Amino acid sequence: MQQIALPSQLAGVVTSPDTIPDGACLKIKLVKDSTNYDETMIRFNHTATKAYNPGEDAVYLMGFGQEHLASLSYDSTDLAINSLQYMPDMSVGLDIHARLSGVYRLQLSYRKNIPSGIQVWLKDAYRKDSLEISHYNYYFDLYQADTASFGRNRFSLVIRPGA
Repeated sequence: MQQIALPSQLAGVVTSPDTIPDGACLKIKLVKDSTNYDETMIRFNHTATKAYNPGEDAVYLMGFGQEHLASLSYDSTDLAINSLQYMPDMSVGLDIHARLSGVYRLQLSYRKNIPSGIQVWLKDAYRKDSLEISHYNYYFDLYQADTASFGRNRFSLVIRPGA
């Protein structure tokens, strides 16, 4: 039986089970119902800066929708597209807002070139809970009267090599 040699490089970056190649990305979606939702993208590039960089990132502009979801740069800028260097066990903050209280869902809606050994965990500081969002949707309550149930301090993504 002939073995096929796989390239040790992808997009110019050496890959291994605990790295993510350049150009790989994922999207997280905040959903109220079939017509009310918002998304943010995290894109990986080994030359990306940690702070907001207008040449790499896209600032989040809050529109007229019912829900708002942005990822946070390391200097706390709300981003629609966040370009980052992958580091094992990295954490990316999420900023979530909604015009109405209610039940919402977070889900991993897109995953491109993320190696199968990389896990994406959603961490909920409010409920002191976490879930591997690669496999499950996360349902949660958002209360307009309770500012701890939304905003910049409730959710983060932890991206790490699998066990």
